[in-house]
Amino acid sequence: KIDYFNGMSYDDIRPIFEAMFDPNVAFLQNTKEQIDEEESRALKMINETPTEKAAKRQKLDEEVEELKRHLQIMPNKEDDVYTEATPLARKVPVVDYEIIN
Repeated sequence: KIDYFNGMSYDDIRPIFEAMFDPNVAFLQNTKEQIDEEESRALKMINETPTEKAAKRQKLDEEVEELKRHLQIMPNKEDDVYTEATPLARKVPVVDYEIIN
């Protein structure tokens, strides 16, 4: 690889170097930011009080219940395929419409 650069000036080598070096630096910076975010998230979880944990758990439970109400997945025993069932309260009534010219 070094033979490739023989006879090239600094101005010729610099763009090649930057093209290879800059993406690596950007990747390392992104990785460092992700590690910092994970560490801060872990510190927040460690420093949570039991009441905050209970409130968060209750909020998540309520969201899960709401999602379960909106979507019910029921097994179809005939062909082992799961289908989505809409609760009767959400179904739109079928109305016969008449087109008038």
